[in-house]
Amino acid sequence: MKIQVVGVNHRDAPVAVRERVAFGPEMLDKAYATRSSMRLEEGVVILSTCNRTELYVAGDVVLADILAWWERLADVPRGEFSDALFWYEDGEAAQHLMRVAAGIDSMVLGETQILGQVKEAYETAGAFHAVGRLHRLFQYAFRAGKRAHSETEIGRNALSLGYAVVELSKKVFGSVEDCHALVVGAGETGTLVARHLAAQHVGRLTIANRTVHRAEALAASLGASAIGLEGLAAAVQEADIVVSATSAPKPIITAPMAAKSLKTRSHKFQFFFDMAVPRDIDPEVASLGSTVFLYDIDDVTRVVDANLAKRQREVQKVERLILEEVVQFQHEMGASQVGTVIKSLREKAEAIRQQELDKALSRLPNLSAEEQAVVADATRLIMNKFLNDAMVSMRSWGSDDQKRSYVDAVRELFRLGEETDQQGSDGAAATGK
Repeated sequence: MKIQVVGVNHRDAPVAVRERVAFGPEMLDKAYATRSSMRLEEGVVILSTCNRTELYVAGDVVLADILAWWERLADVPRGEFSDALFWYEDGEAAQHLMRVAAGIDSMVLGETQILGQVKEAYETAGAFHAVGRLHRLFQYAFRAGKRAHSETEIGRNALSLGYAVVELSKKVFGSVEDCHALVVGAGETGTLVARHLAAQHVGRLTIANRTVHRAEALAASLGASAIGLEGLAAAVQEADIVVSATSAPKPIITAPMAAKSLKTRSHKFQFFFDMAVPRDIDPEVASLGSTVFLYDIDDVTRVVDANLAKRQREVQKVERLILEEVVQFQHEMGASQVGTVIKSLREKAEAIRQQELDKALSRLPNLSAEEQAVVADATRLIMNKFLNDAMVSMRSWGSDDQKRSYVDAVRELFRLGEETDQQGSDGAAATGK
């Protein structure tokens, strides 16, 4: 069975190209409905996310047919995206899918979201009865993705500013579930941090913003409370974790404001994260006491960089387990193909034996039922003895990479895809009968 993957991703294709050839919901419906235009396809799964669009195809399909199908669906001439394409076959295609599922081909190394997206793509193809002979490949990919995240640390250690804030806070508090967090600023950075804190079940979350209705909108989506900047001083006194990410031209959290907070908190730890440039928090806050910690954007970025280095050290471990899965998948597919050929060869031999036996018995009408059985048993014994050595040898091909190609040779030599009746007449002509 031939497997191919052709696609574009964030490595070689800019977003201007990716967005033109991506598969939206309506395009997916049309794609699966018209997949028969790819001659000889035996399975199709389409994986389309913001960072990649990949077409997995099983069967002896010509690449040009895949691209023509894609070109018609996207209504984009292939010349406008062909330079950004990648294409893999068989073992390399299997390895690529497993790397994708494990998160080591992602823009964010080791992310877990992609595994869910691969499963969703498989399930969507399944709803259209399109998976076909790609079923086992995707099962192996799911297993590789799960192993990568359970047997290595590829998905651990924060790689976003929001996660880094939570990670640093946990080093002192252990958990943020009993903490009160204040996020100042409802822009992109503030929103991301607030969402990460909410996802970690922070005990209480307050959003402060110059424009109150924007803070209220974000707070409503996270089960938080919202205030304007006029209430900032009081909110700082109550918060265990203060994250500020505004575009203010000068500090909005001053040293006197933080000092007043320190007096009312009875030696409780307080973390300040300044994610703004220019800075939102007066640097003097760091010198107020041993229970106050101040991190600026550079400090948090260094944590992210260190965590990325930790994940990168795990890549080799993931690659090794993926190789294990690829080898096992290839052995299974090889054994499966050998088994299919053995079955087809035996069925064809039996059909020919039965056909010729019927002809012979029709010319010997005086044979008794017992004599006919003897003749039938003799022809069956001859067939089995003739096939036995070949069958034994063929069963070992599935685990031998060098001999796996012999399967196609046997299929072609015995014309196993053709009608048995035709082969019986060809055989008779070849022997001059």
